[in-house]
Amino acid sequence: MQPGAFYTVPMANDGLTRRQLGGLAAGAALLGPLQLRAQGGDAVLDIAEWSYYWYGVEKTLMARGTAVNGRQIYVEHWIPRQVRHPYPVVLVHGGNRQASDWMTTPDGRRGWVSLLLEQGYKVYIVDRPGQGRVPYHPWLHGNYAAQAPTFEAAAREVASSQWPGTGDAASPEVAQFVAASCQAMPRNAVTQATWTSRGVMLLEDIGPAIFVTHGDGAAFAYGTAGARPELVKGIVAVSQPANTQPAGLRVPVLAFVTPAGHGAYPHLEKNNREVLRPILEWMSATAEAGVLAKVADGIDPARNVESTGFKLASQGHFWVGVQRKTMPYGTIPMGQMFVQYIKPAEKKHPLPIVMVHGGGGQGCHMMGIGRRPGWVHFFVQAGYDVYWVDRPSYGRSTYHPDALGPSHLPIVPAYEGLIIANNVFNTAQWPGPGGMDDPMIGQFMANERGNISDEALHSSLVWPGGAELLDKIGPSIVFGHAFGGFFGWGVADRRPDLVRGIVCMEINSNPFVGQFRWGLTAAPMTYDPPVNDPAEFRLVDVTPPPDMPRPVVSPYRMQAEPARKWKNLIGKKVAWVTSEYGAGGSPVAQVAFLKQVGLDTTMLRLRDFGIHGNGNLMLMEKNNHEVYRVVQDWLDQNVPENRRL
Repeated sequence: MQPGAFYTVPMANDGLTRRQLGGLAAGAALLGPLQLRAQGGDAVLDIAEWSYYWYGVEKTLMARGTAVNGRQIYVEHWIPRQVRHPYPVVLVHGGNRQASDWMTTPDGRRGWVSLLLEQGYKVYIVDRPGQGRVPYHPWLHGNYAAQAPTFEAAAREVASSQWPGTGDAASPEVAQFVAASCQAMPRNAVTQATWTSRGVMLLEDIGPAIFVTHGDGAAFAYGTAGARPELVKGIVAVSQPANTQPAGLRVPVLAFVTPAGHGAYPHLEKNNREVLRPILEWMSATAEAGVLAKVADGIDPARNVESTGFKLASQGHFWVGVQRKTMPYGTIPMGQMFVQYIKPAEKKHPLPIVMVHGGGGQGCHMMGIGRRPGWVHFFVQAGYDVYWVDRPSYGRSTYHPDALGPSHLPIVPAYEGLIIANNVFNTAQWPGPGGMDDPMIGQFMANERGNISDEALHSSLVWPGGAELLDKIGPSIVFGHAFGGFFGWGVADRRPDLVRGIVCMEINSNPFVGQFRWGLTAAPMTYDPPVNDPAEFRLVDVTPPPDMPRPVVSPYRMQAEPARKWKNLIGKKVAWVTSEYGAGGSPVAQVAFLKQVGLDTTMLRLRDFGIHGNGNLMLMEKNNHEVYRVVQDWLDQNVPENRRL
């Protein structure tokens, strides 16, 4: 085989028979693909390392201060315990898509991430700049498209006999597909240079790799290969646009063209396992030709202080809260909320954990930082099923002004204000050195999008999606951090029997302050006696005594007695976790409010457990596992049905 050759794999019409590779096997592979399991025979995924990293984080000076310039890429990695192949696989989405396409099919089956892990490949999935987990900022990436993605266009795009479900615009599978649609950066020389440079950064870190791309994701791989051909051992380009491959490319390429009856998204279709077979064979016969791959331990001892591995029954994602909004040009999705999940092979606790990020961030807050383990790791390692979300317009739950209006326009967060705050990066437990050039702060800022402005509208989208999530997974424990704390109240109000406990970590604001006109929420709760307008609350001012120990920030307002109760949450168990700084308002005020409206609330002050030096980002600080154990102990003592199976 000559480097740079261009091949098409013919597929049988039924998509099920072994593909004929013809002359592709010019060199005998020393390690072929394992037998693919039949659909439904999912293997346990023994993962040595799972985490994420932002490559290409750069700063730019704006009027509001120093911000990340938007050219970073997000890379999530999955390293199996036993690595059976010499090169990792890097999966790159195309078009207006994101890396979630590789994780799970629209009808909930395993995606190519899991199928490649079954084969013993190291797997890296990429979100390109401005797409998926990389926040899209119009000031940095260009104006939003004039029209949002539509259900009708999505149905036409995925049409094939192998698409799961009916394939019509009203089907749930098409809803799952269109919910993942993103805003794409304009295609130009700057965009291509950004893709190329970030691809090079990734491969310089992980070593030589094989790219598997979809659509114009091939341009990302071709640019990287042109710059550093020795690091690209092969490119599989699925459904690439015409005239994409540059002339003179010095790496082997498999242009994967599906036959009539199959669509442009074979990795999402019903026979995605069978479609992967010729790709595995080509990688083994060509990209890995002549390279002996010994079965090796996938653990890299230099990466982590603590384990980021686990044995999994499954991992994947889905979308909840997908509403339909009619526009002159079609029906668009609104309010979709991304849910990622990991289920351990050995489940030890009956109740799953639902985790909700705070502020202007996204679900990465739950996943650690800088390849260090986060609370998702700790809960999964303890035997919990774990679900964590990107709230609407955050992270993978992408924003378009036609869907959510200008009130959700993102604000590019600035370094300066957070760097000087004493409860964010200036803590004894922050894992980096601090300051403008702290790489850990760069990893955090790359994740940030900025807060929404209309909190009532946001609540009206989040709460129905959260209720749908619990309807799907059953009784759960809800964990909310900072601004994400409002999630638990509204979801429990709608599904009181499905929320068995709530953990709050320094949730935002004092009662009845700013947009929190309904107490601790911006949107109405079910009160007893009923409240039809916030003006009906009778409030009194409370001034803490001067000798009150921290954390207390300011005077606060409470209901005058007799106080109205949260009718559907009376007696609900709540843990309110706070560091020495008490960020987000006065913990004393919030706990007093929750008790007054009828919840069984306990304040967990870390200092009372001998834990010091933390701030509001205790989820990702150096002693985050120690903080986690405080919460785990509270759950064991206060939610009896959640005790070990």
